[in-house]
Amino acid sequence: MKTVLVIEDDPAILALFHNVVERDGYAVLDASSAEQAYERFEENDAQVDLLIADVTLGSSSGIRVALELWSLLPNLRIIISSGYPQSMWPEQDAGELDEYPSDLVAVLQKPFVPAAMLDTVHRLIGWPHVMAPVQKMKAAV
Repeated sequence: MKTVLVIEDDPAILALFHNVVERDGYAVLDASSAEQAYERFEENDAQVDLLIADVTLGSSSGIRVALELWSLLPNLRIIISSGYPQSMWPEQDAGELDEYPSDLVAVLQKPFVPAAMLDTVHRLIGWPHVMAPVQKMKAAV
């Protein structure tokens, strides 16, 4: 099963993200701060396929957390969510996002419908369960 780490400092939005992603079949780790995200990452032995992070996280930024985790896990995919367009982000956040490989990151502008988030999740990491190859059955003779 694929694992998604969600960092969101608004409890209602965190619960929404958690429920939508979990209902789609992914394992979900919740964090309401950068510090908590690092703890969840370590507790799960760095087994995270996707990070969904809000840009603004109190004393930190979801983009900074993404870069730190990416340095430990180079195939980590990221969805950055924000209620503000990129042109209104702090300059440091916008610049740091440019350091991340563009094929591994997506930006979702809030508000968005859950289906748009799930489409982005599927595009970045595929469906929640890795399907085993179908074994060809030999016909009994």
